[in-house]
Amino acid sequence: MGYEGCTAKLRMERVILEDSFFDETEYLCKIIAYDEEEGTLYLVSEEAELTSYSLDGIYECSIENLEDPVICKGIIKERYWNKAGKVMKFKIQNGFYKKLLN
Repeated sequence: MGYEGCTAKLRMERVILEDSFFDETEYLCKIIAYDEEEGTLYLVSEEAELTSYSLDGIYECSIENLEDPVICKGIIKERYWNKAGKVMKFKIQNGFYKKLLN
Protein backbone atom coordinates (compact mmCIF):
# COMPACT_ATOMS: atom_id res chain seq x y z
CA MET A 1 0.00 0.00 0.00
CA GLY A 2 1.37 3.42 -0.90
CA TYR A 3 0.90 5.83 1.98
CA GLU A 4 3.77 8.10 0.90
CA GLY A 5 2.60 11.68 0.44
CA CYS A 6 -0.59 11.16 2.44
CA THR A 7 -1.64 13.46 5.25
CA ALA A 8 -1.72 11.95 8.71
CA LYS A 9 -3.18 13.28 11.94
CA LEU A 10 -1.47 12.23 15.16
CA ARG A 11 -3.36 12.38 18.43
CA MET A 12 -2.14 11.06 21.77
CA GLU A 13 -4.43 8.38 23.12
CA ARG A 14 -2.71 7.73 26.43
CA VAL A 15 0.62 8.05 28.21
CA ILE A 16 2.80 5.08 29.10
CA LEU A 17 4.32 6.42 32.33
CA GLU A 18 1.97 7.67 35.04
CA ASP A 19 3.53 11.09 35.58
CA SER A 20 3.90 11.93 31.88
CA PHE A 21 2.15 14.89 30.26
CA PHE A 22 -1.00 14.00 28.30
CA ASP A 23 -1.22 16.16 25.17
CA GLU A 24 -4.69 16.64 23.65
CA THR A 25 -3.39 18.44 20.56
CA GLU A 26 -3.99 16.90 17.13
CA TYR A 27 -0.89 17.26 14.96
CA LEU A 28 -0.76 17.36 11.18
CA CYS A 29 2.00 15.33 9.52
CA LYS A 30 2.94 14.06 6.10
CA ILE A 31 3.96 10.45 5.46
CA ILE A 32 7.30 10.27 3.66
CA ALA A 33 7.81 6.50 3.82
CA TYR A 34 6.15 3.28 4.95
CA ASP A 35 8.26 0.24 5.82
CA GLU A 36 5.77 -2.61 5.64
CA GLU A 37 8.27 -5.21 6.83
CA GLU A 38 9.13 -3.17 9.95
CA GLY A 39 5.58 -1.89 10.44
CA THR A 40 6.89 1.66 10.55
CA LEU A 41 5.64 4.96 9.16
CA TYR A 42 8.09 7.82 8.69
CA LEU A 43 6.29 11.09 9.32
CA VAL A 44 7.34 14.71 8.84
CA SER A 45 5.85 17.22 11.26
CA GLU A 46 4.17 19.98 9.29
CA GLU A 47 3.90 22.54 12.06
CA ALA A 48 4.95 21.43 15.55
CA GLU A 49 8.47 21.11 16.94
CA LEU A 50 9.74 17.57 17.42
CA THR A 51 9.77 18.01 21.18
CA SER A 52 5.96 18.37 21.05
CA TYR A 53 5.73 14.67 20.25
CA SER A 54 6.19 12.44 23.26
CA LEU A 55 8.31 9.31 23.15
CA ASP A 56 6.21 8.23 26.09
CA GLY A 57 2.74 8.07 24.58
CA ILE A 58 0.46 5.83 22.55
CA TYR A 59 -0.78 7.73 19.50
CA GLU A 60 -3.63 7.23 17.08
CA CYS A 61 -2.52 7.98 13.52
CA SER A 62 -5.33 8.77 11.10
CA ILE A 63 -4.31 8.57 7.43
CA GLU A 64 -6.65 10.98 5.70
CA ASN A 65 -6.44 11.40 1.95
CA LEU A 66 -7.05 7.84 0.82
CA GLU A 67 -10.11 6.40 -0.90
CA ASP A 68 -10.72 4.40 2.29
CA PRO A 69 -9.22 6.35 5.23
CA VAL A 70 -7.47 4.16 7.81
CA ILE A 71 -6.21 4.54 11.36
CA CYS A 72 -3.51 2.80 13.32
CA LYS A 73 -2.13 3.04 16.81
CA GLY A 74 1.50 3.09 17.80
CA ILE A 75 4.41 4.80 19.46
CA ILE A 76 7.04 7.27 18.32
CA LYS A 77 10.34 5.38 18.41
CA GLU A 78 12.62 8.20 17.22
CA ARG A 79 12.53 11.93 16.45
CA TYR A 80 15.22 13.59 14.36
CA TRP A 81 16.04 16.29 11.80
CA ASN A 82 17.20 15.49 8.29
CA LYS A 83 16.87 17.03 4.82
CA ALA A 84 13.19 15.99 4.72
CA GLY A 85 12.50 18.06 7.85
CA LYS A 86 11.30 17.13 11.33
CA VAL A 87 11.05 13.33 11.05
CA MET A 88 9.42 10.81 13.37
CA LYS A 89 9.70 7.05 13.18
CA PHE A 90 6.22 5.77 14.14
CA LYS A 91 6.01 2.06 15.08
CA ILE A 92 2.57 0.65 14.28
CA GLN A 93 0.95 -1.71 16.76
CA ASN A 94 -1.72 -4.18 15.54
CA GLY A 95 -1.95 -2.96 11.94
CA PHE A 96 -4.39 -0.66 10.17
CA TYR A 97 -8.14 -0.32 10.72
CA LYS A 98 -10.77 1.23 8.50
CA LYS A 99 -11.80 4.63 9.72
CA LEU A 100 -15.47 4.55 10.65
CA LEU A 101 -17.40 7.71 9.84
CA ASN A 102 -19.78 8.90 12.55
